Amino acid sequence: MNWWPVAFTLFAASLLPVQAAFNGALNRAFGSPLLVVLISLSGSAVFIVAVGLACGQLSLPGAGRAALVPWWAWPAGVCGAIYLSSQPLVAPRLGAATYMSLAVTGQITAALALDHFGALHLPQHNASPLRILGVLIMAAGVVLIARF
Repeated sequence: MNWWPVAFTLFAASLLPVQAAFNGALNRAFGSPLLVVLISLSGSAVFIVAVGLACGQLSLPGAGRAALVPWWAWPAGVCGAIYLSSQPLVAPRLGAATYMSLAVTGQITAALALDHFGALHLPQHNASPLRILGVLIMAAGVVLIARF
């Protein structure tokens, strides 16, 4: 198994509670969750443009390729904006551990449902009893993290 994707995923995911803390600090200073999301997304855009240009990996697709994108895939950024909006609103109230455990459990639960139905052109993987048990154990973990 190639370990760099695992290491990079763990590193990238470890930045999410840091981002939540940054966004909470921005919200305390500005008192505007939507401004916080705009600042966060602007920082993302600047970073991606810089990295894309530096690596020569940033180019606009032709109209033909854009036409291949399903209609429902275009608002992908809305999902990120909603998630980012939750950070300055919720993370400071719940704490980083509770917020992140809820976020991860929500992600896994939604992913399990998408996999089970093969929705959004994802490969189908049945929600076996053990996979469902895994989600329930995660939910129990959220309770433990939130209460203790």
